[in-house]
Amino acid sequence: MALTPKGHFICIEIKSGLPDFRADQKWQEYLPWCDQMYFAVNQDFPQAVLPDTTGLILAATGQGAEGTATCIDCAILRSSPNAPLPPARRRQLTLQFAMQAAERLGRMEMPQVEHAVKTALRVE
Repeated sequence: MALTPKGHFICIEIKSGLPDFRADQKWQEYLPWCDQMYFAVNQDFPQAVLPDTTGLILAATGQGAEGTATCIDCAILRSSPNAPLPPARRRQLTLQFAMQAAERLGRMEMPQVEHAVKTALRVE
């Protein structure tokens, strides 16, 4: 899930292959919770099986430093239709998104931020 600067929610469902797409249909449950829905697949994925009602992101994969597959580039091949969220749901999601982001940020170890906060509070 991504939150754009304009406050729109974009859901990106990553599919590792056709068996993953066929086995996992819960992506349809995400539609009422986002403004736009995208599938992200690699260059070997059969794109014709993906619904036209979603956007499409193509990820070019290659060999990573440790010999594992890694994304080396990506592109939006098809934009997702925009289905604006109801205002109450957008407000609820924005608040949940902000709370989760703040909680994750609070778990990070950032000595420079900790020092700045202590300096601002005049605490050592």
